[in-house]
Amino acid sequence: MVSISLRNICLDYPLYGAYDFSLKRRLLGHLIREPGEMRIIRAVDNFTIEAEAGARIGLAGPNGSGKSTLLRLIAGVYPPSSGSIAVQGNVMPLLGLNAGVNLDFVAEDNIALLLRIGGRKPTRSVIDDIWAFTELETRMQRLPLRMFSSGMLMRVLFATATAFPADILLLDEWLSVVDEHFAEKAEGRLLNLVSQAAIVMIASHDQKLLRRTCSSIINLDHGRIASTVAVEPPATHSLELREKRA
Repeated sequence: MVSISLRNICLDYPLYGAYDFSLKRRLLGHLIREPGEMRIIRAVDNFTIEAEAGARIGLAGPNGSGKSTLLRLIAGVYPPSSGSIAVQGNVMPLLGLNAGVNLDFVAEDNIALLLRIGGRKPTRSVIDDIWAFTELETRMQRLPLRMFSSGMLMRVLFATATAFPADILLLDEWLSVVDEHFAEKAEGRLLNLVSQAAIVMIASHDQKLLRRTCSSIINLDHGRIASTVAVEPPATHSLELREKRA
């Protein structure tokens, strides 16, 4: 059964000397090591949530409220300082497409690397299907990603990151692809992934997007749940495309 269970989760970040801006500290910073210098910032504070198949959860709040950090906790990027996390199901964390990329590697090798990081076997047919989605010339597979334009790079990374459906989809903001010609095709694939996933969690500042795609919105403040708002669920799982770019 697909589910997410977070119980009394806390995450603390240590800060070393970040509060000392004296001239002495600026000049001698790395040579000075004073006792009791470490401070702690609590990014997620006693957070509890239970989500089962069918859940569409939006995470809202100002910058620094803990939205992105919470998704990274669920994805296993960060271990909690306290509390318990139990996740059942395959997780696709779309938290930044550049993670794990080496721009000096050729495109094909980067695709294979990203697939392995995601627990997928990079077979020839899988790589070919991903490349076909990019609509780029075949010869470019053997070129280093450093030689790609930003639009071409985003095509490769997006096509790889979204090649397989997942039980649990974690989105840190709604992914956009800079190449306008490719944007509608990319959005269609992303909407399809959302419709297929058993659980979707989206962190965003866009309240209209959250109300259009989610059945509940959790408002965060300094890592805590400030409020939870129930939203009328979408009529179907086929969500509307966002307004086309002018």
